[in-house]
Amino acid sequence: MLALNRFLIAAVFCMLAGTPAFAGSGLTITISNDSNDTLLVSVYDLNATSPQKVLSNEVVSGNASVTVAIAADDQGHGHVSWTARTSDSDMRMCGRDDAANLNDGDSVSVHADTDCN
Repeated sequence: MLALNRFLIAAVFCMLAGTPAFAGSGLTITISNDSNDTLLVSVYDLNATSPQKVLSNEVVSGNASVTVAIAADDQGHGHVSWTARTSDSDMRMCGRDDAANLNDGDSVSVHADTDCN
């Protein structure tokens, strides 16, 4: 009987450890350059106490990706904003957006396809 109780307690603990409330406060997401251009990418974690830069002008080659860790909100989702610009100073292009409701392992595509202001 004692072995069964220990097994049940261990099983309940394992189930609870898999829920967002108990899994920790971090998520891992992938930032993917969906263009052929080399981009300089900055990413801000909007769930941090104050928005925190998790990438700062990171060089991301065409069709490459970078993995970053971000904070999760109370529901276990991430929220980031990003800016990107091409590395070519002669024909500079820019892009920016944000992505909310991110889950662990999600990918965010970045691009620079508009004129820079």
